[in-house]
Amino acid sequence: MCCEWWKLIGLCALALGAAILIAAFFPCGFLMFLAALLLIVCGIWLMQRR
Repeated sequence: MCCEWWKLIGLCALALGAAILIAAFFPCGFLMFLAALLLIVCGIWLMQRR
């Protein structure tokens, strides 16, 4: 059960990062782009964590 929570949190971080990444293509700034990449990487890492 505990393993499923990490996957759920990872999926939420991945989705949030992807949404920010899509929004970053509009003139919002480079910091938003870096935050999106960080969320995507953290989401993938959490989903693969055992």
